[in-house]
Amino acid sequence: MDNIYLEILNRITKFTDQVKTPMQSVETSALPEKGFVSTVHVLKDGEIIYSLQDFLKIESRFSWVDKKYLVGKILELQKKTDDRRRSFLVLYEEGNQIREFVNMDQTFQPLPYC
Repeated sequence: MDNIYLEILNRITKFTDQVKTPMQSVETSALPEKGFVSTVHVLKDGEIIYSLQDFLKIESRFSWVDKKYLVGKILELQKKTDDRRRSFLVLYEEGNQIREFVNMDQTFQPLPYC
């Protein structure tokens, strides 16, 4: 799981602990190491955001994303991703779209448009 949504997962877990409501929590240490899933954000101008630091600068532009849905998608794609392969969730600011790319090789680059 990449750094951006691992951080979101940690925030959700901390929030759950704070409000003390009976919610199911996910232990990141118990996650299978089978597949690696990356999230990539594509801005309207075609700029591609890979790093957590860059994402945090433009996070509000992706406020339409349901974080629980996204974490669920990441976990689902991990199960589908083969060893030595990588799957991607590409979030496009233009049109508020999310695209899945499963079992791509290490040189995969998402298109700057959907």
